[in-house]
Amino acid sequence: MARSSKPKSTNSSNGHVHVRMYRHGLGDCFLIRFPNSGENGSFNVLIDCGLIGVAENPKPTMQKVVADIAAACNNHIDVVIMTHEHWDHASGFSTQQAQDAFDKIDIDHVWYAWTEDPANALGKKLRKERAAKVNALQAAAIALRGSGSPLGVQRANRVESILQFFGVESTSDLQALAAAGKDGALGKTRSAFEYLARRRGVKVRYCHPENPPIALPGVEGVRVYVLGPPEDEGLIKRSSPTKKGKEVYEFASDFAIDDNMRAAFERLNDRSGAIGGPDCPFEPSLCIVPGKGSRPIPPKLAALKAATWDDPDLEWRRIEIDWTASAETLALNLDSHTNNTCLVIAFELVKTGRVLLFAADAQVGNWLSWQDTKWRVKDGNDTRTVTGPELLQRTVFYKVGHHGSHNATLRALGLEQMTSEDLVAFVPVFKDQAAKNRWLNMPFDPLMKRLEEKTGGRVVFSDPQKQAPTKGSLIGLSDKQKKAFITGLTTNPLYYEYSFAL
Repeated sequence: MARSSKPKSTNSSNGHVHVRMYRHGLGDCFLIRFPNSGENGSFNVLIDCGLIGVAENPKPTMQKVVADIAAACNNHIDVVIMTHEHWDHASGFSTQQAQDAFDKIDIDHVWYAWTEDPANALGKKLRKERAAKVNALQAAAIALRGSGSPLGVQRANRVESILQFFGVESTSDLQALAAAGKDGALGKTRSAFEYLARRRGVKVRYCHPENPPIALPGVEGVRVYVLGPPEDEGLIKRSSPTKKGKEVYEFASDFAIDDNMRAAFERLNDRSGAIGGPDCPFEPSLCIVPGKGSRPIPPKLAALKAATWDDPDLEWRRIEIDWTASAETLALNLDSHTNNTCLVIAFELVKTGRVLLFAADAQVGNWLSWQDTKWRVKDGNDTRTVTGPELLQRTVFYKVGHHGSHNATLRALGLEQMTSEDLVAFVPVFKDQAAKNRWLNMPFDPLMKRLEEKTGGRVVFSDPQKQAPTKGSLIGLSDKQKKAFITGLTTNPLYYEYSFAL
């Protein structure tokens, strides 16, 4: 689109950094405004803009959010950071929600993780694996829903809860997507995720942790560090901690497993009466069906089949549905690997040393990689090394990962390293919407309790059922700290905003 002339902003940051968390539903959308010497008055960074599919009235909700973004930014965004390919982070950029509103906003740059670089070999491999998993799970959900088995329906529910991250609302939604021939849910989410990469006039950056910190044009005293995703396939495929607190290593995915599972579920879903349909628990090549081959069913086998397989009282002994548990494992595998490709950003306010950490939905492998990440930076005439653990120690604003789930905030090598006495946490979560999608432990209570302890009560939830912290609810803080927090927090029905002196 043609550039519009931009009048001087009336929304100057006044020497402060403003972080706005939208309260639109279960999804991430954060707007950060840095004081800028340019004509717009602020340097505007948008991190994600999405909403989970089970939310009511998603289009008008996201249209309202984007209208507020446009007003706050004077219709100009300097950088949009797309953390990863999940619907609850990218849906606002879709044609189904608010792409038309974004079309009217000037946008200069979009940042993606290195995993999205079309020229990166490992990135290509990971995206191909992701597509294979999504396609297999789509076939699984449709087949399980139509299996007629209560267990199959339960598993369909759980598989669909993961596919929600790719914009799937129901099995009928999946069937419609498949019928459209647009690569199903993956195509729907990918289109929203890549909207800015395809948009004319928007410059694309693929971010690597190994690269030097990024400077924001016109913004003094701010450095941007890329913490993740790790450029290591093994770390990307480490997902949830075990019950003992150890990390689980998952072996590299085999394309054949995904493709074969998809074929198996498509066969389960086949109601055409062909050999190997839903009534065949084995490979089609092992079936003996009268009229389909030269060998009739032997009498003893026919009698055994009639006495067992065909006996409704013995239906409980059938194993044809048991193997479908692998679909749930694959769904969790897909979710974890996608989350570990998250683009994780830390903004350092150089003058004060304070750090704002946006961890997206990063899981174990992504977090672990930060322990070995380091950069050489120059302050005046001095050069020093900055490390990942040091950035965690100086974090004063933590965007809590993955809506407060149990596996997206590490303990010893994560939250416990955040030792600043000024730590504040923002949690983008709607508990009712999470429960509607069968995520009953989101947010995870033990994690929320520890956040309350670490922050002295300075935990802010987007959930309308959670009240904003008040002076009386802040525990163990000095009067000065309480005043600074209450003064810095702005409450609005559409968002919470927190301000820091630069």
